[in-house]
Amino acid sequence: MTVEIRPFRREDTRSVLELANSFAAFDGTTSEADLAVIGYFPNGICVAESEGRVVGFAYGCFKDVPGEVLERWGATKVGEVELLVVHPHYRDKGIGKSLLARLLDEFKNAGADTILLNCPVVATEAKGLYDKMGFEVKSYQMKKRLT
Repeated sequence: MTVEIRPFRREDTRSVLELANSFAAFDGTTSEADLAVIGYFPNGICVAESEGRVVGFAYGCFKDVPGEVLERWGATKVGEVELLVVHPHYRDKGIGKSLLARLLDEFKNAGADTILLNCPVVATEAKGLYDKMGFEVKSYQMKKRLT
């Protein structure tokens, strides 16, 4: 099985949305409108293709961070990984790592020096990948239901 990591093409939209909504719909569905951020950072989305089929993707955008926060973080330009999805049949083959590495390279080439991402607690495989790729926990997002 060969997998190519390549730039997103408009004709990938349906496949990307299917993957997102089938395997990463933690807080809601992903729509074509959610992918509109691609227009601001076209290199911020890449796909993994195997035998003509999109089997994974990663996308991100730049985050508008106040100057005071940038100073506190020692950062100048911040990117954010919005979503990384690999079809379950293609996991544990290095595809997620390759997608994330490609996205991080694109951020770096565009001048980012700090990258953020959120990882749902149930996404333990993703958390393991992010740990291996050098991400650190900076906060906990918590919720409580009031009845």
